[in-house]
Amino acid sequence: MTRITFDNEKEIRMKSLAASATINLLLLAVLFFVHLAQTVPNPPPIEFIEVNFGTDARGSGKIQTYNKASNSPNPVDVKAAEKRPNPKVNTTPRLERTRVTPTPKVVEAKPAKTVAEKPVIASKAESPVTTPERPETKPVETARPAAPIERTAPPTPPKKVETVNNDALFKKSSGGGGSNGTVGKAAGTGGNNNGDDASGVGDKGNPKGNINAKEFYGTPGGSASGVAFDVSGWAMASRPNVNDESDETGKIVFKITVDGSGEITNVRQVQSTVSPSVSEVYRRAVRQLRLRPKGGATPPTATGTITFIIKAKD
Repeated sequence: MTRITFDNEKEIRMKSLAASATINLLLLAVLFFVHLAQTVPNPPPIEFIEVNFGTDARGSGKIQTYNKASNSPNPVDVKAAEKRPNPKVNTTPRLERTRVTPTPKVVEAKPAKTVAEKPVIASKAESPVTTPERPETKPVETARPAAPIERTAPPTPPKKVETVNNDALFKKSSGGGGSNGTVGKAAGTGGNNNGDDASGVGDKGNPKGNINAKEFYGTPGGSASGVAFDVSGWAMASRPNVNDESDETGKIVFKITVDGSGEITNVRQVQSTVSPSVSEVYRRAVRQLRLRPKGGATPPTATGTITFIIKAKD
């Protein structure tokens, strides 16, 4: 068998070797990066703080129960008030007195009698008899008082007003009058007033929160330590990058201002139970925090709080 040779056979072999080496290197590079990506751990999820159970947006006390909001000092869950409608409604007629307006008296006066004077007849001939002149007397007219006639309006009969007996509509529970409970069994009025406001009575928190949690801002289902972010229209895009090498336990609350593009323009500390150095570490992390809109239009300026609950390392 005769082998056919080419003039450029050596050149062809060199190009084929170079091509195969390049393909192998590319394959090795792809495998290396795939393996490296699989070994890089995912960033830890944001650990939110568990929020306190509550049904109101305001509260100022420290008594936490399942009762309806009340400033009673009784920290016991009481039973709910029982109200049973009664089909027999007793109506008691009540007479309403009406005030009689007095009618003015009408007096009819009789006309007075006048005495008619007789005409004097005078003769043209002079009489030989002279009579002395007598003084003329005029009759004195006396008016007899007429008896006044009083006319009074007949009295208006009293109106009957039907009143409803409220006690007959609902049956009061024995020992539970005025009770404000929901799940308890004790009688009476129970207290429930908790929150961080300066005044006001209410059960502050979230209806899906934990009644044993101490924070009033956070996400239901969170943990005892972590971060709580509360700014209208905005949410955290990633976990705050905090380089905390300390072993302190405490709480830090910052009040922040966010502009319309999601940039944090101001950070002010309002509460801290840790050292100033640790607080400054968290302040820098808040400054670098990236935010994302929750949905829809965002306000041009928004203010809120971000809270860190720090727990010492085990």
